Amino acid sequence: MPENENMPDSTTPDATTDSATDSMTDSTPDAKVEAGAPAPENAQATQPKNRGRKGGEPEQPKQPEQKVDPTDKPAQPARADKADKADKADKPKAPRLTHPEPVHSTPDRSETLRRVDGREMRLAVGNSHFPVEQTEAWERFEEAMGRPLWGRYLYEDEGKPVAAIALYRYEMGGQTFLWAKHGPVWLKEQSPEREAHLRRLLRSVVKERDRSVRFIRMHARYRAADLRELLSTITYDRTYVIDLVPKTPEKIAAVMPKDGRRAVKRAERVAREAGCTISDETGLSREEFDQVYEVLRETAERDGFKPHDAEVYWTMLTSLGEKNARLFVLRKDGVPHAWDLILTSGKDAVAYYGASSNESRTFRGAEALDWWAACTLAQEGYRGLDLMGAGSTRVPSLYTVGQYKKRYAQHVTEVDGAWDVPVSRVIYSGMSAAKRLRDALRARRGSRED
Repeated sequence: MPENENMPDSTTPDATTDSATDSMTDSTPDAKVEAGAPAPENAQATQPKNRGRKGGEPEQPKQPEQKVDPTDKPAQPARADKADKADKADKPKAPRLTHPEPVHSTPDRSETLRRVDGREMRLAVGNSHFPVEQTEAWERFEEAMGRPLWGRYLYEDEGKPVAAIALYRYEMGGQTFLWAKHGPVWLKEQSPEREAHLRRLLRSVVKERDRSVRFIRMHARYRAADLRELLSTITYDRTYVIDLVPKTPEKIAAVMPKDGRRAVKRAERVAREAGCTISDETGLSREEFDQVYEVLRETAERDGFKPHDAEVYWTMLTSLGEKNARLFVLRKDGVPHAWDLILTSGKDAVAYYGASSNESRTFRGAEALDWWAACTLAQEGYRGLDLMGAGSTRVPSLYTVGQYKKRYAQHVTEVDGAWDVPVSRVIYSGMSAAKRLRDALRARRGSRED
């Protein structure tokens, strides 16, 4: 990639004002709690007092409480009968109790929303496409960045998973919001009605659990009245994915557009003649990474964006681990000139961040690196490398970078873009108005400087 390709994550989010007050909230309930469901999680905090034994018997001295894990099995005798063991082995295990939060539903639809743990969400998704940001591995990164997991939920119809979503708690300008990057993960038909119903249930859950949350940021395929353009950062709804299924460089190039085939062969030759080397440097030290990071500073200055601190990229690389994060680096005379931070989940890879020096353009370093990364991942069995983002009518700012990426794939891939879903519409409107005013003042100051 010619520069930092993950546009939605390459810029620092614009802070919003906290002028909106907590007193302005929506009062219309969106959903109900299903009858007979377990008590809410916060109800566990207070235990009922001991009221004595039945039949007027005196109270017994209070025994120390013992916490019991509902998944724990009773202790087995040291010499259990083998026949009994065989019988028990044949019996199906009871379903695991995950969270005591009630099941949420509405009277007009059969789908419900249930809180689950990482294991149950992983089993529900199965072999379906599972974006890395929705996996359990991603939780390590978010926790390290001070953004805790808020909850995982399964959207189900008659007990069968329809969608899964993991949400993390973010702060922006003193306001709290939830971010489900590349979520929900749809496992069954993704209709406009189901998307809207899931959002309605989520808003209801947020209002019950956490009144400080102002909005939910999540992905959706269909435009709807309850969706808003993002208050900060940008999203994308089109991308290009390099097909890695053919495995060999010759066959991968054969399924690319003609100009792409010529471009990667030329880049490979020019970089080789310039004495460049490319390697997987995932296990590099922090000192070595800081040297690689300097290439991003040059990229940001050239292309006019503000990168994250080096700690963000280093934390992503180390917290996700080699199974989910890789760093490929192109060097010339031992000096780094281009790098790709690639994240993986299952058989899918995404070029999450990238950078290239000005000098690398003279020997097509970014193109040579992207091609090398694609061929390496193909040999390892990955089926696609998502270049993350291209221009569209909704996001025309990604047009130029999309022109570079289109050479690697025969067709564009439509994906669900991110949207803001207000929990309190009044407060969110205030935040939007404050941002518009701030942007107008900033533009006015810029015009005066010119």
